[in-house]
Amino acid sequence: MTLLKPSDRRERLERIVTAWWRWYAALGVLGCVAYFVVPSITWAQSVFVLVGASAVAATVIGTRMHRPRNRAAWLTIALGTALWVVGDIAYEWIYITQGSVPYPSLADAVYLVAYPIYGLGLFLLVRHKWRSSERGHVANSAIVMVAFGLLTWVFAVQPTLGDGGSSWIAGLVDVAYPAMDIFLLGLLAHFVGSRQWRALSYRLLTAAVLLLVVTDTVSNFSLVAESASERWLFDVGWTTSYVLIGVAALHPSMRRITSPRIEPDAHLMASFTTPTVVVLTAATLTAPIVMFIEVIRDEPIAQWGWAVLLCAGALVILVILRITDLLRLLHTQTVQLRAVADTDHLTGLANVRALEHRIWRTSGATTLLTVDIDRFKEINDTFGRGLGDQVLVAVADRLRGVVDDSILLARLAGDEFALFGATESMDPTSLAREIQLQFATPLEVGNMTLLIEASVGMASGSPTTEGDDDTTPDRLVQRADLAVQAAKATQSRVASYDRSMDRDKSEQLIMLGELTTALESDQLKLHYQPQVELSSMTVVAVEALLRWHHPNGTVLSPSEFLPTAERTGLIRPLTSYVLTHALAQRSVWAHDGLDLQMAVNISTRNLFDDTLIDQVRCALATFDCPAGQLTLEVTETSAMTDPAGATEVLSILREMGVQVAIDDYGTGYSSLAYIERLPVQELKIDRTFVGGMAHNPAHAAIVRSTVELARTLGLSVIAEGVEDEVTLTALRELRCGRAQGYHLGRPTSPDRLPALVAELNARLKTATGERIP
Repeated sequence: MTLLKPSDRRERLERIVTAWWRWYAALGVLGCVAYFVVPSITWAQSVFVLVGASAVAATVIGTRMHRPRNRAAWLTIALGTALWVVGDIAYEWIYITQGSVPYPSLADAVYLVAYPIYGLGLFLLVRHKWRSSERGHVANSAIVMVAFGLLTWVFAVQPTLGDGGSSWIAGLVDVAYPAMDIFLLGLLAHFVGSRQWRALSYRLLTAAVLLLVVTDTVSNFSLVAESASERWLFDVGWTTSYVLIGVAALHPSMRRITSPRIEPDAHLMASFTTPTVVVLTAATLTAPIVMFIEVIRDEPIAQWGWAVLLCAGALVILVILRITDLLRLLHTQTVQLRAVADTDHLTGLANVRALEHRIWRTSGATTLLTVDIDRFKEINDTFGRGLGDQVLVAVADRLRGVVDDSILLARLAGDEFALFGATESMDPTSLAREIQLQFATPLEVGNMTLLIEASVGMASGSPTTEGDDDTTPDRLVQRADLAVQAAKATQSRVASYDRSMDRDKSEQLIMLGELTTALESDQLKLHYQPQVELSSMTVVAVEALLRWHHPNGTVLSPSEFLPTAERTGLIRPLTSYVLTHALAQRSVWAHDGLDLQMAVNISTRNLFDDTLIDQVRCALATFDCPAGQLTLEVTETSAMTDPAGATEVLSILREMGVQVAIDDYGTGYSSLAYIERLPVQELKIDRTFVGGMAHNPAHAAIVRSTVELARTLGLSVIAEGVEDEVTLTALRELRCGRAQGYHLGRPTSPDRLPALVAELNARLKTATGERIP
């Protein structure tokens, strides 16, 4: 005997439970067929009662099995159905014992009690908690009930009341049955207007109610007395209604049709669907149609006139209520659409459209601050847009902390935000300072801690009489954008617009075009500066330094054109150019017997570029360069912009064997605790500290502590900016690893480097005489 795992047993049980509704539907169909083929009326009525009882049992079982939230609704439906079955039993018992059933009888009393209970259960399905917006559905139901009530009264009830042969109790029952059907039909209109219509169980239950109402209506309109032999014509509809109730309760979708969570406006929209409008239109036309039919039939006005006028008045009032709801809905949606059009969906802030409207509406002097998140693209590229969106939401929350009601906070696009207000109500400088303070604390996003930097640009405008209106949205935003671009190049990360920026912007665009041409026309050249190992006093490496030999005769350093490249896609081909040319030149030197390590600088954009790893791997393979002979230098600030992302990229490089150095160490975060987490092998102490060692005790202490702590962490140290013999001697005494600077050799062209290395090695060997142990 094979034992099933608990999970397998649960899965098998779920399959069996799920199939129950199909089995019950099949048995229900067989019951309906059996009703026709049994040999006698007594047997047929027994089948009828049995099917009804099975529907009650199926409803109770389905409620216990599926455990819907609002079980009371289904149990109330089961109770109403059970009372109908009790009425069926009472009807058959009276017929069997007395040979005929009087009208009205005990069975009629039980039937009439069952209707409101059954209807209450249906109402509980579509109503979870009362909302004022549900008045629309109630009005729909009322319109249908009034229209159907008019038809029933004029064509079914009134003719039977006028024959004079019935008792007042029978007349009351004649009115009660149509009234109950009108009540159920009103609930059915409520059903069709609900969003829960998508559930199969809901549709089955709706079909059951509709079939019940149709069967009752046919019975009420029938002019033939209901004898036992003729009742089966109506029992067919009631039997099928029983089956549909049971199937609806057993179907798994019944769990989803209780406790609806629908917004108020969704209720209003649902009450104005196309089917609902068609039904309401037909119901509204009922009164004139009835009047037209009765006039053609030449019926006395006294018999139907008052009913038509009463119903017509009620329909007019209800339709007015529905039109009022529709107008209210249109107004609400107009307001909501206007709010949506002026709102950024991600952050909930105002968007560009709202900002433009606010600028146009504000008179007098105005001020706009643009906040740009630095290196946000690297976050998106490294962690994906999901986390990038979380960062934007967190940034928006930080910015909310610095504004009040007089300042509009908006998201322009991507990682750009704006703060706008009248100049008299805001202090731009203080506000910019507050913004910078907000980003001094790292952001907790997901399970990551990110230190975000922001640049702030400020621009002010005021109406002029010369036609040059500084307060137009385009002009103000453009000037704030120029200011924020300028802020990225300053230490404070804050800049205010001045007219020189317009010229600078045009110069940047010109430079961008010229830089593209420079890449294609070999205007870019690499120079190489030696790095000396202080223990042996020999040149062991060189650093590749990019220079742009501009057609106008000047030579531009990277600081003059790399910021422009970093803001565009040009940084990638520039990096590829430096890598390939530097390793190609190293290969030439190695072939001639000069084997040097090559150091190449990469920017922040490169560090988070998903093509960097492939670029490095391809360059190493192309020029047959051992990975350990390549050092990639990254700035301390760029590495700590996103420590987790930097660690991932640098770890891959380290696994490849590539050396990684932190450049300009001491000018950024200045924390060996952070550096210790990064997979780096070298630190390059910034020239600011190295150059001041001889005359600044504080700088000398910084260099000394850095060398000692780096040695403790197993990192090698390179000192850049060695300008004299005194500094070189001090570094040797500190047992610093390597040094570079003008005193040891200036950057030179590749063809002159071998001679420079030979000369430098000879000079250092002569000057030192012996190596420091």
